[in-house]
Amino acid sequence: MSFDTTKTTLKELLADIHLGKLQLPEFQRDYVWNEGDVCSLLESISKGFPVGALLTLERGGSIEFKPRGIEGTAVEGVQPEHLLLDGQQRMTSLYKTIFSQDPARVRTAKKQIVERYFYMKIDDALAPMADIEAAIELVPPDRVRMKNFGKDVELDLSTPEREYEAMLFPLNQTLDPLNWIFGCIGYWSAKGVQRMEKIQRFQKEVLERIQSYAMPVIKLSKDNSREAVCTVFEKVNVGGKKLDAFELVTAIYASSGFDLRQDWAGTQNQHGRLGRLRSKVPQKGVFAELASTDFLQACTVLHTRDLRVQAQAKGLVGKEVPPVTCTREALLGLPLQAYQRHADAVEEGFVEVARFLNEQKILWGRDVPYPPQMVSLAATFALLPKHLNNAASRAKLAQWFWSGVLGEFYGSATETKIGRDVPQLFEWLEGGAVPRTIVDTSFRASRLETLRSRLSAAYKGFHALLMRSGCRDFVTGKAVETMTVFSDALDIHHIFPRAWCEKNGIPPQIYNSIINKTALSKATNIAIGGRAPSAYLARIEEKHGIASSDLDEILRSHLIDPETLRADDFEGFWKARKAALADLAASAQGKPVPLDDEEPVEGYADDDGLTLDEEELAEEFA
Repeated sequence: MSFDTTKTTLKELLADIHLGKLQLPEFQRDYVWNEGDVCSLLESISKGFPVGALLTLERGGSIEFKPRGIEGTAVEGVQPEHLLLDGQQRMTSLYKTIFSQDPARVRTAKKQIVERYFYMKIDDALAPMADIEAAIELVPPDRVRMKNFGKDVELDLSTPEREYEAMLFPLNQTLDPLNWIFGCIGYWSAKGVQRMEKIQRFQKEVLERIQSYAMPVIKLSKDNSREAVCTVFEKVNVGGKKLDAFELVTAIYASSGFDLRQDWAGTQNQHGRLGRLRSKVPQKGVFAELASTDFLQACTVLHTRDLRVQAQAKGLVGKEVPPVTCTREALLGLPLQAYQRHADAVEEGFVEVARFLNEQKILWGRDVPYPPQMVSLAATFALLPKHLNNAASRAKLAQWFWSGVLGEFYGSATETKIGRDVPQLFEWLEGGAVPRTIVDTSFRASRLETLRSRLSAAYKGFHALLMRSGCRDFVTGKAVETMTVFSDALDIHHIFPRAWCEKNGIPPQIYNSIINKTALSKATNIAIGGRAPSAYLARIEEKHGIASSDLDEILRSHLIDPETLRADDFEGFWKARKAALADLAASAQGKPVPLDDEEPVEGYADDDGLTLDEEELAEEFA
């Protein structure tokens, strides 16, 4: 990291802002400070207290943020020498209050944004142990402050003479105060009152201290990389909202005249890439939570793969060959040309991801087990030639997908796994080795006993796999998939009801497991209530005219053994369904899941992740 630390006077800094030598990067948000915060800052400056360092970036290096002037300046078209990365709020407040001739925008205690001129009471500022913040007066743009609901004038500073009379100094004259000082002295001399000594003392003790105030400035050299600059900026920008990588890349591309935000989010009249993607799936579909950084990650994987292929073509080996990656640093280094080269293919890749997920019966954004897997899939589909986009390839992709989901593999270090999986998947589809995600992951049958949170990836996975197997509602016989698509009232409910389990001494950590859960309609759950399975199955058959054999087939669609359920045999049901779910996982992963008698695995969430109010009411009143 190349930087220099120096001190620069406030007068010089504000002059550079006014002339456009010091500007902001375009992505810096406008922020209006509270009037109390501005007054506190002015007090600290007038007393010579430290108010923190500024961070600037020299222009002309490898990173070029689009510049814009600080609020209140007229510097459009002026190329700055430095960009202010940290200190915008302080310098904007100081520029508007002690340099600009226009009123400053501030936020009142009631959160209203208003315009105000700032004045300082000379007498109060010179008092022993002066409270400078209390000595500052704020007035509206017309410099007349009203009271009694606008009926009476409280303070009128609309002319210089009224300012002199009130001995209130306009702070926007601070850096060039002589005209006001001579005017005030002359005003009082004409009245036969000598105020020269007090005014000169105010000039010396207050104004000159502000004029000579020196702020520490950390100047980043233009030689620093964009990754280093962005990292430093985010570490110092703790006061505002953290900028994500997409916003930083947007700012970098803006210097080349490309609006990444518009390309992604579109305009009021035209879809961007996100809108086009969401238009191809239902509302709240699999793209509901798709992030801009997800899209950039897929583009970055393809770009870094290009770099790797080029290096290998040149005969480079070992550490000379760059990795395929989508780390934040690599994402920030994604060239505009690379984004433009890959973006269309990535967009089409995500469309194919939606089709793939829907084939796996993952229909909604909330049901996507691991969103980062979508990035891997999108990049892979973007690379895939048409002759490889076939049933055999999709079967392989499904095996990889379910290995990651049921092996709970994508819960951490996702950038590393995406960078590894994309090239390995592509090579596998071309006839190469099986990806490590498949080789390294496994599902243990004992995990079923501790799988209780509907927010976990594996829990979501089993729900989708059961839909893929054709599970149907106990009462209506409708496919759960169809009910999901048409937004029927559907939830994950107990097979052996909670009330029955508690009555029979079965602990929550057992009956809340996914082994005793399945997707049922609200009406079916109410029909079940808190009864024993033998009782609620008989009631369903009688009330809805369903033959026992037909209901048994519906139960089997949920991998439930009808005989043990009808016999209220919880232990038998538990063993049979655990084995059936393990077989379901084995089929999805393409590898066996051995049954074992191990104790439940420790360390997994016990929280069921759902509110039982509805189910409790059904059990109580059914």
